[in-house]
Amino acid sequence: MAAKTVLNYLERDSVIHKMTGTTKLAFFLLFTFASMITYNTWVLLVLFAVSLAAFKLSHIKYREVRFMMIFMLVFLVLNNLFIFLFDPNQGTTLYGTRHVLFHLFWRYDVTAEQLFYMLNISLKYFVALPVAILFISATNPSEFAASLNSIGISYKVGYSVAIALRYIPDIQRDYQVNW
Repeated sequence: MAAKTVLNYLERDSVIHKMTGTTKLAFFLLFTFASMITYNTWVLLVLFAVSLAAFKLSHIKYREVRFMMIFMLVFLVLNNLFIFLFDPNQGTTLYGTRHVLFHLFWRYDVTAEQLFYMLNISLKYFVALPVAILFISATNPSEFAASLNSIGISYKVGYSVAIALRYIPDIQRDYQVNW
């Protein structure tokens, strides 16, 4: 079932689904922007709690978006791994202190600052991506096109996006892999 619902509109009778496309787009953009610009853990935790509440209000089941969530987690683990491999001192540079918890090898020290930095990066993912999945799953493509038009994007572009989004389920059905 998960492969059938990747990037699909899932119709439900919920508060989130009843919102206008423009409201959902504004919510999505606000959360994405807020999670990108802050490293304040408390702000990220509040945004995460609000995004979980919005997901709960949408009546979309975890199993319906499980594939995207698993994909997000795999990408998150790889992202944290590569952050550590390419710059194991990013956290110490960002926070200005260095508390080594243990040494691994060569230049790789596990520091409290690096772990805290990677926690914040993970929180950013947990704020932005579920809201993005919720936006896609709770917004009808036609409604999305209208919301793009309401914020000043030309009708032709919005209509093109709506048509593209309508074809995603057909493409998925044609290339579906049975897991």
